[in-house]
Amino acid sequence: MPDIFIANSKVKTQTHIDKKSDGIRKINRLHLRFTRDPEKITFQHQKQDEKIILLLRRHFITNLSWLLISAVLIIAFPIFISVSNDFANLFPFLPNGLLFFSALFYYLIILSYILISFMDWFYNITLITDRGVVDIDYSNIVYHDVAMTNLNLIEDVNYTKVGFIRSLLNYGDLFVQTAGGKENLEALAVPNPAEAARIIGESIGKGGTSG
Repeated sequence: MPDIFIANSKVKTQTHIDKKSDGIRKINRLHLRFTRDPEKITFQHQKQDEKIILLLRRHFITNLSWLLISAVLIIAFPIFISVSNDFANLFPFLPNGLLFFSALFYYLIILSYILISFMDWFYNITLITDRGVVDIDYSNIVYHDVAMTNLNLIEDVNYTKVGFIRSLLNYGDLFVQTAGGKENLEALAVPNPAEAARIIGESIGKGGTSG
């Protein structure tokens, strides 16, 4: 599993008012969106006194494609049965038990697809701390990659927000350019990228020592 967890399994809905963002009221439900000062969140190799300033995850709207695909696949099977009138007559050479397990296997595949897609969204995050930036990339159940850079190694921060939908919903891509041949970090399709870039930019030079 990824090197991040919510310490309390019964995380309640929290309301956080960010005074630095023109008083915009942001609702934080299970840390599903742009979250300032997230509570009960830790990651591997976190220093004892290191504080997480910001948690970034892809905008929830990016899940729309796999949600629609899943919905179509779920309703396709019963529609197929209702149109065919008698599903068993379509495959007379197969026993009824095998047809049942075929349907069960079909829905298990859909469930697996939903689970993997959700975990890919939920566990691919970027954390901004008072020491640096942590990028956690989760590919599947057994593989994930964690890239970290100190604030004093960050040379530039920029973002892009192209297209009507992105401008309307205020999400875009955030890029962190590092020095010394370090890997550049990116957070794709995250909410409020301008605010995230501002937070990182203001933090550069204030911390990031490796001790």
